[in-house]
Amino acid sequence: MERSTLSILKKHGGAMLLAALAGVGVSLGARAAELGEASVRSYIGQPLDVDIELVALAPDEQNLRVVLASPDVYKGANIAMNPALQSLSLSIGHGGGRRFLHVTSARPIDAAHLNLFLELIGGGRSAVRATTVWLTAAPAPLVKPAPLPTPTAAPAPAPAPAAAAAPAAAPAPAPA
Repeated sequence: MERSTLSILKKHGGAMLLAALAGVGVSLGARAAELGEASVRSYIGQPLDVDIELVALAPDEQNLRVVLASPDVYKGANIAMNPALQSLSLSIGHGGGRRFLHVTSARPIDAAHLNLFLELIGGGRSAVRATTVWLTAAPAPLVKPAPLPTPTAAPAPAPAPAAAAAPAAAPAPAPA
């Protein structure tokens, strides 16, 4: 016979409810910042330039630090770590009432996407967060049309050959 949650609460009184609420409180207190939308400003074959929004920041995470997760995290996820990630620079910025993680690389990224595992450290705790940054090929440069040749003064037209002399009109007969 199944016992309903209500019957368990009635039998054990408020102790069960308090334990459940305490568990929820602990899990909420342990929540760390999350990674939001990524704004990519670079293309395949260029150094990385991306801002990743930081969301769900707790008040005690105002001094948040972010570092690239260790290579062991990549191994544990069975994901190859792109060598260009070793040249990443991470900094936290503010703008438009939001906080974001500014990520740049010294080396060009020659892949269509990057898997980033980032360790967020703040408020006495740390958490690893993952995101994928998608890159596209650089747009083709606009081709300017060839400039039109500058008109130059046209040379004076060569005189037309003299019109063949019209046959002389026959002399008019003398008056009689």
